[in-house]
Amino acid sequence: MKLTTREITMAGILGAITIILGFTYLGYITVPTPAGAATFMHIPVIISGIVLGVKIGALVGSIFGISAIYYFLSIAPIWVLFPARPLIGVFAALSFQFFYKFLGKEKGKRYIFLSLILSVIFFLMFFWVFRNYNIIIALLLSFIIAIIIFYFLIKTDPLISSMTFASIIGSMTNTVITLGLAVIFKIFNFQQALSIGILQGIPEAIVAVFLCVPISIFLRRFIGTTKKPT
Repeated sequence: MKLTTREITMAGILGAITIILGFTYLGYITVPTPAGAATFMHIPVIISGIVLGVKIGALVGSIFGISAIYYFLSIAPIWVLFPARPLIGVFAALSFQFFYKFLGKEKGKRYIFLSLILSVIFFLMFFWVFRNYNIIIALLLSFIIAIIIFYFLIKTDPLISSMTFASIIGSMTNTVITLGLAVIFKIFNFQQALSIGILQGIPEAIVAVFLCVPISIFLRRFIGTTKKPT
């Protein structure tokens, strides 16, 4: 895909922001968890993926990964610190493209189907977390989430819905893959990784939605991208 002058300029700006945030430590927030720092470095990466596509998203994500290596190599090896970061932009771009095509068509059955699929995913997550308690808790929470998702889809423009899902998926890509690799290579045990995911991953995903969606809408208009992604 050939980039326009505005898209190249925007890619340079987002890359520069990522460099500044990454190598001045402004993009990292010191927190009292085993990870040592939360981050909003994923924000420009997700925006790059949504607005400029897979390749630019991966490139900006790679800058994030290099900065993570620069600061945290004493805590974890490169194969734990780097791999998730380029994938943030890749998955954000692909998920945005998928959801925009999927949600941009007829409402009703498609929205019900997506709500049910997501509720099943959440049920499996809740069932695992509350497995020592009661399955009713997992069922109730997943049902409530399904209703909320369906209402959100019905009432929201497909562009905003797609960017919302892309922002969450991009953020969780960073959390899940990085923590998963940390567990595999015995940097953290599973309980530590789970606590980091809850205490940091969920807030980071929420912040991603509130920042990435409006910024992405503005930047798409700025570069003249108004058609659906192909």
